[in-house]
Amino acid sequence: MGALANLEPFRALQAAARDPASVATAWKARGGKVVGYRCLTVPEELILAAGMLPHPLYGTPDAVGPADAYLQACSCELVRNLFDRALAGTYGYLDLLLVGNTCDITRKLVDVWNGFIPGAPAVLCNHPQKIHNEASRDFTLEELRRTAAAIARAGGHDLDPDRLREAIQVTNTMRGLLRELFALRAADGQRFSAAEALDIVMGASVLPKADANVQLALLLDEVRRLEPVPRPGPRILVSGSQLDSPVLLDMIEAEGGVVVAEDLCTSTRYFWHPVPAADDPLEALFQQFDQRPVCACLHPIEARFDFLAELVDTFRAEAIVYFTIKYCHPFLYEAPIFKKRLEARGIPSIVLEVGHDLSGHGQLRTRLQAFIEMLTL
Repeated sequence: MGALANLEPFRALQAAARDPASVATAWKARGGKVVGYRCLTVPEELILAAGMLPHPLYGTPDAVGPADAYLQACSCELVRNLFDRALAGTYGYLDLLLVGNTCDITRKLVDVWNGFIPGAPAVLCNHPQKIHNEASRDFTLEELRRTAAAIARAGGHDLDPDRLREAIQVTNTMRGLLRELFALRAADGQRFSAAEALDIVMGASVLPKADANVQLALLLDEVRRLEPVPRPGPRILVSGSQLDSPVLLDMIEAEGGVVVAEDLCTSTRYFWHPVPAADDPLEALFQQFDQRPVCACLHPIEARFDFLAELVDTFRAEAIVYFTIKYCHPFLYEAPIFKKRLEARGIPSIVLEVGHDLSGHGQLRTRLQAFIEMLTL
């Protein structure tokens, strides 16, 4: 049992993280609309501004089944797992699905979803493949308007600048609270585990944002009063694509590592970069996208590495466990480049390919044992 298990705000966040569908169905029961989304390149603020619930699609550790008849077996296990769930009717509560333009399989997910899943249509939420690039401004603004129009067609409000400003404010509040919580992990000692940190972020992403902010503020107040527990062992930062299960994090800590931060879509990349102030809220969303290295699909690779290096410095990490979900090609491509650059900085790292269905964890544990033993010599 973790240090936060008896804290009511944590239990509320954990419950949402472990059962996102219950949050969405409760919202629907109150007459609301739900927009599912896949990938952080989809701006939650547009969904909130339309009066709808943003609903991130997280997977399960179940082995891929019928989806292999629709999507190649050498493609991302997470997307195939999500499509399995869609085929089973799990996402019947969705009114719309927005999919980021992050890789081949997410683009094709739109097509197979619209071809075989009745009900909610899927829409590609397009964006540039290059950040730190003012030349993409007009394209991005037009794509944001197109996405907002798709949301409105699904039953939300038409795009209203004042509503969008309010949505940006509430999401920025959430990001700030999460950063304050995570800042406590930079100190010596541990107030909460990496698995608890994952539940906190995932829960905040699933709950209605006003509810999430209440729980995060209460949790922050209680966690600050906890006495840090000394934890011997190397300070490890976990980097990779998306973890929606704490198994790998628990494994690292069980073998003697201390996970101090995560460079993940379900962790710091979700909340680290607030939307900046701007007179035009769409312009503000563009500026955030243009400075937010959330995915290995984006160029230049230096932006992703600089963010990783920032986290290493902020959390005083001594080593990196870099993982990729099996067949996640964008993150597989950047892994050897990052490993070489980390070695040049004197930071040891290990690259692991992780089955989303939790297969092969015996081998992973053996490799982690050897890596952590090496760090402690």
